[in-house]
Amino acid sequence: MALLFYVVLCLSVWTGLCQIQVTNTPAITPSSLAAKLTSNSVILTSPSCYFNDLGNLSCNSTTTCEIWLVSAIDTGVSNYDADKKMPYIDTLSPYPTAFSSNTSKKYFLTKLGLQKAYPCPIVAGTGYFRVGSDGNCSTPNCNGILPVGSTARFKYVFINPANKTVVAESLWSNNITLYSLKDPEKIDNGFAGRSAAMIVITAILCSFLALLLLLLLIMLIYVLCCRKEKQEIQVPGSVRTYDTHNLKEPSPYVNRAYEDEPQRPTATSPIRLKSYTDYDLKKPATEL
Repeated sequence: MALLFYVVLCLSVWTGLCQIQVTNTPAITPSSLAAKLTSNSVILTSPSCYFNDLGNLSCNSTTTCEIWLVSAIDTGVSNYDADKKMPYIDTLSPYPTAFSSNTSKKYFLTKLGLQKAYPCPIVAGTGYFRVGSDGNCSTPNCNGILPVGSTARFKYVFINPANKTVVAESLWSNNITLYSLKDPEKIDNGFAGRSAAMIVITAILCSFLALLLLLLLIMLIYVLCCRKEKQEIQVPGSVRTYDTHNLKEPSPYVNRAYEDEPQRPTATSPIRLKSYTDYDLKKPATEL
C-alpha cells in the first residue's frame, strides 16, 4: 500500500515537472464583436490549435485532457507560476475568494472543455471565449467577472482530469486593461472640456433656433392683427314671397317659413303701376 502511494506521488511529481509550454499567446479577439472589452469582462481568442499536436502526455489530448483558462491580476501571475506544479490546481484559488482581500492569490481557473470542442482549423462560432460570462458567480471554477478597471493577463492550460495537474500551457497574454468607471460627479460638463468645433456648432444651432422662434412670433402677430373680418353676405330683399316664373300667368308664391315677416308688394298686389309690359310679346304695352 505504501509502495502504491509513492508510485502515485512520483507520477504526480513527474507530471508536474514535465509540463509542456506551447508558443501560442491568448489575445483579444480580432473579430468585430460587440463589447469585446468592458469594465469587467473581455473576449479572447479561443484555444483552437493550441494543444492538438502534443504527444507523450499523461492523458489523451483529444478525449481526456481538459482545457482550462487562468485569469490573473497583479500578483496572480507569480502566484499561479508557483502553484502550477501542484496537483489539484483547480482548488488552490477558488473564484469567490480570488480577489476578496490583499492576501488572496489573485487568480482563478475556469474549465472550457475537451480539446475536441475547439477543433483545428477553427470552425465558425468557436473562435472566441468570453471571460466573465457567468457574472458575479459563487462556484469555485465558474467563469466570473474580473475586478472593475483591473489589468489582467490570461493563459490556457491543459490539465489531466485524474489529478488536476497541468501537463501543458500557453504563454501569458500581454497586459489587458479593462475599462474604468468614471464618477458622474467628476465628469466635466463645462465649456472648458469641449472642443472649439463643438462650441461653434452649438452656437450656430442656437442662432437657427432663435431665428425660427422670431419667425413664428411674427407670423402669430400678423394672424392676430392683420387679418380681415368676415363680411356677412347681403341677401337682396326678402324671400318670404316671390313670383313664379310662369310667363303667361305669373302668380305669387308665399314661403311659409317666412310668414311672420311683413309682406312686400308683388306684381298682383293692388298697387297702381305707371306702366308695365305684357309678357305676351304680341300685345302692346298699356298704362293702368
